[in-house]
Amino acid sequence: MTKNRFEDKHTPSYGSFVEGELIAHETSEWQDIKLVRTDAHGVVMLIDDVLMLSEDTHYVYHEHMVHLTLSCIENPKSVLVIGGGDGGTVTELAKYPGLERIVLAELDPVVVEVSEKYLPELTAGLKDPRVEIRIGDGAAYLAEQENAFDAIIIDSTDVCEEAHVGAQTANPLVTDEFYSHIKKAIRPGGVTCQMLGSPTFYTNGMSLMYHRLEDLFTHFKPFLMPCPFYISGDWCGGLISDNNPLEPKYDHVDADKLVYFNMDIAKGALALPNNVRKMMK
Repeated sequence: MTKNRFEDKHTPSYGSFVEGELIAHETSEWQDIKLVRTDAHGVVMLIDDVLMLSEDTHYVYHEHMVHLTLSCIENPKSVLVIGGGDGGTVTELAKYPGLERIVLAELDPVVVEVSEKYLPELTAGLKDPRVEIRIGDGAAYLAEQENAFDAIIIDSTDVCEEAHVGAQTANPLVTDEFYSHIKKAIRPGGVTCQMLGSPTFYTNGMSLMYHRLEDLFTHFKPFLMPCPFYISGDWCGGLISDNNPLEPKYDHVDADKLVYFNMDIAKGALALPNNVRKMMK
């Protein structure tokens, strides 16, 4: 195996690297995608030279995004995933026997293709008959929906740095219009989960994002999850709803189907350290 080192630089003074065999390298219409097979951590995916997931630790992120969200909903039937072409979020959703419809709206078909080829366990849920894969603009698909989903999971790249720009941002997943479409598409009692980023490295953007979501939705609860391969280790998401108090109390999936998540983790994820609380003031 020919090993190469791939840098993931976050600031001028700090970064990380992945070392292993480059097994796939695709440049799509939207982004550069690399898959690297490592000795200790399985296959690692980088998009635009930023680490997205490792085969051995992805479950921490994916289980939080899915199971924390749905633990706030008594009887979820329909879920929309925007982004998440690697299949990890959908595969977690496929563990819910009560779900009737799972829609994956992914912009880049190449992400789906390379993930299915090189990450078969991660993408296993994409073959579930309840899953609809819609390639294209997830924001545009969302705009067409009305009272369609019990949960919406936004599994996109970092958005918090652009949060303060509002409707003028180049990222369609953080505009005021996008959030208005969430309100229209989600059913009463529904919950939306959005990945926010690192509270250590994106402090200003995170604070701005907190205040935007608090202003736009009746209920907003940020949560922390320990993502071993992400910069800083701790990563943040947010739960939002207009008519759900966001209390994790419904345990829908047997513990033996999960690697990391349980109901104690659900409650602990909502406990915020003092420095993160200050961002919300």
